[in-house]
Amino acid sequence: MVVSILGTTIFLSAEKSAFDAGNINNNSAYGLTQNEQILKNKLDNLQNNYMQNSSNLDIINQRLEGLQSTLEGINSQYSKSNSRLNSLEDKEQNLSKELSSLRAYVKESRKIQEENTKEIKKALEELSKILSAGSNLDSNSSLSLKEDKIVKTDIKEEESWKKKDNNDILDLALKEFKNKNTLEQAKVKFQHLLSQNYKPARSNFYLGEIEYKQKRYANAIDYYKKSTSLYSKADYMPTLLYHTAISLDKVGDTKSANAFYKALKTNYPKSKEAKAAPNRK
Repeated sequence: MVVSILGTTIFLSAEKSAFDAGNINNNSAYGLTQNEQILKNKLDNLQNNYMQNSSNLDIINQRLEGLQSTLEGINSQYSKSNSRLNSLEDKEQNLSKELSSLRAYVKESRKIQEENTKEIKKALEELSKILSAGSNLDSNSSLSLKEDKIVKTDIKEEESWKKKDNNDILDLALKEFKNKNTLEQAKVKFQHLLSQNYKPARSNFYLGEIEYKQKRYANAIDYYKKSTSLYSKADYMPTLLYHTAISLDKVGDTKSANAFYKALKTNYPKSKEAKAAPNRK
């Protein structure tokens, strides 16, 4: 009986040891020793650290890929900006050259303009002197000029035009001036405009033109003189100078006529009047 109980006890003890042999936390002969357990813990820690570092490495790689993509975008934008900058610098250099050329051209043009202005002023001063000399000629000669007054004509003309605006009267006078049969009517209207002090320089010029057409050259010269004294930069100046020169030729003042031809060619070289004028010294 005792033997049976003892055997059973030994058997149970043996069974328990057999089952515990697979437990690695057991320090028994079938488990790990203390050093082995320490080594295992270290290996477990190393494995955990490796896995954590591996996970962190994946995160870092992802961030690097993102940064790489951003960097490529920045590089692309930098390349475009640099190319644009180079293009702008080239344009700036070209623009700078153009501006320098333009400044030089403007400076030269201003110089030429100032010289031309001086020449024109000088010519006009000579013109005034010549016209003044012409007005002092013998009053009994063909240069004598009747006093400036409205010439009476035998043509009966309605004077309703006087009720018109001065600008309309000027238009009507210019229209009549173009017709040789209505020169006297035009003359009356230009004289009326003079009495109203309406564009006196232009009115004097056309009165001179009427006298010129009617071959009263001395009278024409006087009207031209008055027109020039009032305004010397009018668009009709080439014609005024040309007809003044011809009128002076007609009255026998060749020397003064030559001076006017010269003034015409000097100041208005491209005008049709300058091209038609004779070359005299």
